[in-house]
Amino acid sequence: MRRIIAQFIASFVASCSPAITASPARQLTSVGLLILLAVSSHARAQSVRWDPPGGQLGFNQVSQVALTFEDCEPDGDPRLPKVDGLAFGQPSQSSETSVVNFHVTSRFSLTYPVRPTKRANIVIPAFEIKTDKGNLRVAAASFNVGDATVGNAGTGPALDEVASAKLTTIKNNFWAGEVFPITYNLNVVRRYFHSLATNVEWPATPLVAEDWSKPDPSEMLIRGERRVVSTQTTRAYAKQAGRSTLKPATQMVNLMVGTTGFGLFSQATVEQRALQSSPQDITIQALPPSPTNFSGAVGQFTFTAKVVPTSAAIGEPVTWTIELAGTGNWPDITGLPSREVSNEFQVVQPKSKRTMKEGALFEGGLSEDVVLVPSHPGSYKLKPVNFTYFDPQAGTYKTISSEPVTLTITTGAPETPARSNPGAPVQFSLSPTAAATPALPTATPPVPPENLPRDPLAGPRRGGVPFRPDNFWIVAAAPAVGIVLIAWLILAALRSRATDPQRYRRQARAQLAAALAKLRTAHGPLPDSSALRSWQQQAAALWEIPHAAPGTPLLQTSIVAHAQGGAAAPDWASLWIEADRALHSREPSLPADWLTRAETALQKVRVPGWAPFSLFGLRNLLPFIFSLTLILAPLAAQADSATEAYKRGDFPAAETGWRHTITSTPNDWTARHNLGLALGQQDRWAEATAHWTSAFLLNSRAETTRWDLTLGLQRSGLAPAELVNLARGEGRSRLARYATPAEWQLSLIGAALLLAAALSGLLLHGYQRIGAWAKPAALTAGLLAVLLAAVATLSLHTYGPLAHPEAAFVWQASVLRSVPTEADTTQKISPLSAGSIAVAEKTFLGWTKLSFPGGQTGWVRTTDLISLYR
Repeated sequence: MRRIIAQFIASFVASCSPAITASPARQLTSVGLLILLAVSSHARAQSVRWDPPGGQLGFNQVSQVALTFEDCEPDGDPRLPKVDGLAFGQPSQSSETSVVNFHVTSRFSLTYPVRPTKRANIVIPAFEIKTDKGNLRVAAASFNVGDATVGNAGTGPALDEVASAKLTTIKNNFWAGEVFPITYNLNVVRRYFHSLATNVEWPATPLVAEDWSKPDPSEMLIRGERRVVSTQTTRAYAKQAGRSTLKPATQMVNLMVGTTGFGLFSQATVEQRALQSSPQDITIQALPPSPTNFSGAVGQFTFTAKVVPTSAAIGEPVTWTIELAGTGNWPDITGLPSREVSNEFQVVQPKSKRTMKEGALFEGGLSEDVVLVPSHPGSYKLKPVNFTYFDPQAGTYKTISSEPVTLTITTGAPETPARSNPGAPVQFSLSPTAAATPALPTATPPVPPENLPRDPLAGPRRGGVPFRPDNFWIVAAAPAVGIVLIAWLILAALRSRATDPQRYRRQARAQLAAALAKLRTAHGPLPDSSALRSWQQQAAALWEIPHAAPGTPLLQTSIVAHAQGGAAAPDWASLWIEADRALHSREPSLPADWLTRAETALQKVRVPGWAPFSLFGLRNLLPFIFSLTLILAPLAAQADSATEAYKRGDFPAAETGWRHTITSTPNDWTARHNLGLALGQQDRWAEATAHWTSAFLLNSRAETTRWDLTLGLQRSGLAPAELVNLARGEGRSRLARYATPAEWQLSLIGAALLLAAALSGLLLHGYQRIGAWAKPAALTAGLLAVLLAAVATLSLHTYGPLAHPEAAFVWQASVLRSVPTEADTTQKISPLSAGSIAVAEKTFLGWTKLSFPGGQTGWVRTTDLISLYR
């Protein structure tokens, strides 16, 4: 703001400079006016108000109301008062500055989308708000709620003329427990319809209801107007008798109210409206007085029984199966009726199995297998089993019975001791109070439990990411060249060390230290002549003295010739002469301090070490540049905290932690495995399957990743052909999953190197540089290389698009679009199934372009994808 005022004053002064220069009086007057203008611009009071301060709002219609800050700005996020019957959305921000008649005004606006949820006058009460100029009071705003319209400023048609929602049933009276259908109809004028914004929201309580069916929109002509009609159905039943009300169903739809731009640049103007059905009253009748054997089942059912085999020997198991199937209030059906059998049979306690139709809550079956083991021969009659239920269509109770079955038991095994009171019937059922009959050793094997997510793994473990196809062959050839360069450098370094002129001096210095240590440990008054002679020899080598018996002048000259030896020459010359006298005189003794002076002199000598860069010398290697960079990816710090969150059952927190880990190290297969566990615990099996697929591709040999992949495909219902074959491990998929795609690519590189080595061996043998053994060795290596290359190529082909580093998994059903926008309603679209595998080519503003094996390409929302390597 101050900058704008300063610029305005500067321009004003520049325009008035001739007049100011001409007259001092005018100059003073102009300056005074400018000062007055600057002061007045800051002296105005700040304010905050609603814009508009009142007016008309449409019921269930989204409108815009702005909170305008004049000459101030909010301090933090504004806290609005709660208003009954008015829902606020997330605000958008805007600001502007204007100068009118030397009056500078700045405005900052927060525009809130609001939607009335009641047909009543709505008042936003006055409240105080915190700004950068202090606390300011916002006046109250009052709005009348009328019928919603379509279009701006309330000039369009009424909403109920354009779109409507309706909830209907086939009748208004139902029995308690009777399953009845409920239909939801959405009707929108075609020229206004854009898309559905939300799913149907319907609170079913106190009814027990299934999920809504998927929307099935169609077009029809109604009173000369084309309309989009969408019908969805569900089923429900009430447990308690009395009057009940079907609560309204609500759904948000996007309506087109015009266009902006023109031609190719035109874009539909879309407004969102909430449609709500009317409540409907229904009556639930109580069931008539029930018979004693009525279990609470209401609906239409069938009852069957079978015995396999009907003829058996003593000790052979006989399976008696009964099954109840049909449509009814299955959530209230707890079990099957009890059965009677002679106590000359040993009975394995039955186990019931409930099987429901996919996506249905009220259609299914309940079966129960009983294993009978006869202990005596004879003919036995299994009595019919009765089941009583209430038929709401007939309005009466019905009893259905199974057919009686006769069992013939022959002598085929030793008889077991007869029980007391033989022939007395035995009753058994799944009732909790029934006494359990002990199982026999010959009982049927137990059914294995369903797969469950395993425990999270500790620590990051990364897998290999495949190379891109366009640069893979360059990467494949690079190791061969790198091996040659590394060998060249190693040989050059060895030659450099061997030809280093300081090598012998370093060896001599080490030998001098050893000789002095030997002299110090010698026993007796006389020095060790061999150690003293070794000291003289190594001292001559250290100072590069060419004579075995040098005189003092030659000795000092040789020592002074070295950079560090000038000051030490007299000391070494004195030590040499004293050692020479001890070796060759009649009195072989050294001065008492000779060893101390010799050790001190040796410590002062510094021989240069080997210079690694000397390997680049012309005599060792032609000059070139060689560099190697090692990039270490950071480890995720959230792994431990995520594991702790998982162990205490906080699965969303564990999911957040492992997502952070994958963001920094996407090829950490343990983090992918653990994230899949957290998602699976939240019943988000499709997302879990995507991350488990990534973990499998990064480490396909681990038993954990194979288990994860199989579990994900079972629970999510997804069945991509590539993943199903890899999970089963059948055919060539069994071979392919012995290594990951990245490892097969490295194997292909290794095969190329091995083949190159084999060809090199044949060349060396042809030039007679190596012996006859090279030919069979080279042929064997070449055969192995070709075989390895074939296996690697076949395995990569088996992985298909999963071997591409940009492979992506479509974890939820989506739409494949020709262009990356939802505004163009004329573009060609195609449904994209969940579980599809594709290659991500590029991204654009939240969209990703996918390429499929058949050549199909298209755009899809990035949020619908999970990258398998990135």
